Amino acid sequence: MAKRVEGVTEKLLESAKKEFLKNGYENASLQVIAEKAGSSKGAIYIRYPDKESLYRALVEPTADEFCNLLEGELHRFKILSSDEQKEKVMTFGNDGFSKVIAYIYDHFDEFKLILTSGENSTYQEFIHRIIELDISCTMQFIEQTGNDALSSGRLTPELAHLLSSAFYAGLFEVVIHDMPQDQAVEHIQRMRRFYNAGWKTIFEENAG
Repeated sequence: MAKRVEGVTEKLLESAKKEFLKNGYENASLQVIAEKAGSSKGAIYIRYPDKESLYRALVEPTADEFCNLLEGELHRFKILSSDEQKEKVMTFGNDGFSKVIAYIYDHFDEFKLILTSGENSTYQEFIHRIIELDISCTMQFIEQTGNDALSSGRLTPELAHLLSSAFYAGLFEVVIHDMPQDQAVEHIQRMRRFYNAGWKTIFEENAG
């Protein structure tokens, strides 16, 4: 079995990040990654069986931590009493989303990689996890508070999925377009107010 040399993995990952950011997943070259790390393709294959495995080693820790952060913020809402949920449903996420945006910008390169992964399935898997968390919180709110959004037909599972997908697609546009953080915060705050106004027409019987 080939022996792993200390420090090579870190150099390969750093080189891979630069190559993926520069050329995208599809066009990234394992040969270039190895050369710029002062190593060989063999050293890559000892650690990662293929390009996708190397790519996932770069982005999955950030994706997992982001989902855990989001899940934690949503859980804080879920454990509120029914009356508190009704009172705070439109405002509770303000502080939480500040943390979410800060995390994105603290890991900007990794999110750039996730969002520009091309035919790789990492983005689809990532966004699916986020949407499932978001929809779960919405459905729990409806059940716990006795809201009639579902029973009245104002909301369906399909519509919930569409709305959540559209929101997070918009959220991540700030990364795709390299938006400065202060500008991103302003736009996302406005986007959340826009979506909240729409959710109000769904959650409140006479709001629409």
